[in-house]
Amino acid sequence: MKTLLLPAILLLFLNTMNAQEKETTNETSLETVVIQKQKKIIERKVDRLIYNVENSTASTGGNALDALKSAPMVRVQNETISIVGKGEVLIMIDDRLQKIPASEVATFLKTIPSDNIKSIEVITSPPAKYEAEGNNGIINIKLKTAKSNSWNASLGTNYTQRFYAGNSVQGMFNYNHGKLSLQSSVYMEQQKLRSSSQTNTYYQNELWSMDTQGISKNKNLGISLGVDYKITDRWTTGLKYLGSFTSETGSSSPLTSRISYQNSQPTSFISSDTQSSNKPNINSLNWFNTIKMDSAATVLTTDFDFFEYKKDDARDFYGSELDAKMQMLPGSYFSALNSNVNKIRNYSGKADLETKLLWADLNFGGRFSFTRTDNNFLAYDKETGPALLNTDQSNTFIYKEYNEALYFSLSRKFNSQWEAKLGLRAEATQTIGFSENRNQTDKNDYIKLFPTAYLTYTANNNHSFSLTYNRRIRRPDFDYLNPFVVRTSPFYYSEGNPYLKPSIIDNLELSYIKGQKWTSSLYFSKVSDFGQALSILNPETNVTRNTPINYADTYQIGFSTSYNFSAIKWWNSFSGFNVNYQNVKSKVPYTASIDGYNAYLYSNNDFILNKKKTILVSVNYGLQLPGRYQIFHISTMNILDVTVKVLCLDKKFSISLTGTDLLNSQRPLISYQSNGIETNFRNNNYTRGFRLSLSYRFGNNDLKSKDRNFGNEEERNRMNQ
Repeated sequence: MKTLLLPAILLLFLNTMNAQEKETTNETSLETVVIQKQKKIIERKVDRLIYNVENSTASTGGNALDALKSAPMVRVQNETISIVGKGEVLIMIDDRLQKIPASEVATFLKTIPSDNIKSIEVITSPPAKYEAEGNNGIINIKLKTAKSNSWNASLGTNYTQRFYAGNSVQGMFNYNHGKLSLQSSVYMEQQKLRSSSQTNTYYQNELWSMDTQGISKNKNLGISLGVDYKITDRWTTGLKYLGSFTSETGSSSPLTSRISYQNSQPTSFISSDTQSSNKPNINSLNWFNTIKMDSAATVLTTDFDFFEYKKDDARDFYGSELDAKMQMLPGSYFSALNSNVNKIRNYSGKADLETKLLWADLNFGGRFSFTRTDNNFLAYDKETGPALLNTDQSNTFIYKEYNEALYFSLSRKFNSQWEAKLGLRAEATQTIGFSENRNQTDKNDYIKLFPTAYLTYTANNNHSFSLTYNRRIRRPDFDYLNPFVVRTSPFYYSEGNPYLKPSIIDNLELSYIKGQKWTSSLYFSKVSDFGQALSILNPETNVTRNTPINYADTYQIGFSTSYNFSAIKWWNSFSGFNVNYQNVKSKVPYTASIDGYNAYLYSNNDFILNKKKTILVSVNYGLQLPGRYQIFHISTMNILDVTVKVLCLDKKFSISLTGTDLLNSQRPLISYQSNGIETNFRNNNYTRGFRLSLSYRFGNNDLKSKDRNFGNEEERNRMNQ
């Protein structure tokens, strides 16, 4: 495949050089429908919405996760990121996906200073050039670089007070002169956090009610370095490095009460204590080349990427069963130490070519990727005192994945009203998984096609319609494929599934834009072989088994509408509403087919309070109405964040005060059923608090972002979903 790609590119290049040269623009008109004539906070394109963070108020002085909380169409709940109406999505930094465990995405984003973010792109219909991985869309975070012949820098710090206090410092420096461009940033944070949860499981004969209190301490360090060099006027090469280093320690004390239905009194208890540590480190390196072949009408881009993820984690726990008087029951004591070293390495290369033919714009290319993940899980028994290695419970798992892709897309504007874009991506995947303890090898080999299509009709300046279709894939998370069994208590264990299949997602959306401000969409989505980790309860033994399974085909139809209000100079507002109906057709006996509605409304507002534009206020509100997502029912949830920002010293020094979760209601009750047994839970991460931020910018404040495409965009978000 790689040997065929380069001749194809050279052949197209020679044909293009002999073709009639057309006028060059940065994007086809199909790509862009801009809400504002001049650059404002919100811009809209046919396949994405762009939130210009550098022009906003709410994200000042924070990190990338704070910026996402204020982005339109994005919802952050308990540090889980999703697009409104679309479900969970993947995160990209400068056009490349971050392949890290979903449980640690929020931690990674906390190492990126928001002052270093130029914009956030909410991509609901990714074109064929993007990897097909991802449920329903992608969130792309664009970092800043310096404007030509300038340099700029900033220093900042913040103090955060929730249940406990925390603080951070950040710095940024960008330089661009002549042929050389440099970008760098650093972010350091430490935070102590408190959490609590309540889980109720309604077994046939008794209620199990578990209360958990937890405390954790985090230290985060993020580093970003980049260098671009113009070898010629048409050839630019560069290197970019991203590093994220985290240290987290935590403790929790779950207490489960077994309550009789007859007298509503506890008959026994299960008590345990847990100490944990987690140290994920990420190193990512990219080398890119951009070559403009013929007056910028033909552009060739190559990327070579290396990604390394290493996590050392340990969990030391002990506990026992207690009688109704809180006395230990004989023979019920359990104690163990689990440690795991998880290493992931990814190597990838990509070539992409964009050119203008006489009758259409053409984009095509190819990509190769290799990933190896090593899990070394060690389990130690401590019930008799000293820790003894349990060889039956320990395991080494090695997983290798190869992925090859070819793609193309054609776009054409037929006249002033009609334009279209068609694309096709083919991906071949081969996997090998080996469990040392079981001496078991599992292989898989498949090829999938992913078409994309866009059709736009513009009646006049006030009315336009677009119809889009795309197919996506959600490959199994690396750790999900490990068949090994891990027990964490006598009543709970987890195991992987080497036979887990990828899920295929088909998305269809019809949109209407009125006056370039009001956008309404009717959308349909089908997920074949939807897979995720499920807690399967045994009604006879009260033992819970957690394992990933392709348990259903899901269908969703919905309607969304949003309006960007900017008629008043001192007030910019982006508000929207989404409602959808979901139907889950179960394929397994322990989960029933189910359907239901859910709805979400939001309003993001920025105010300018004086003529000098030095006093700014941001008010962001979201309301989750009671509804259903997949097999889960979610209760009402409110989100309210308010920011006040003051600019001083010729707008170089900023002071901002942000109140987060002011209504203290990001604690929805979530319920589901397994084998006819209902479970509900409520988590409280104590998100209500405030953040005081100070930031000083010097040098040239007129920052400009250069888009960079990166290569290994698919492997970094598929662990521990």
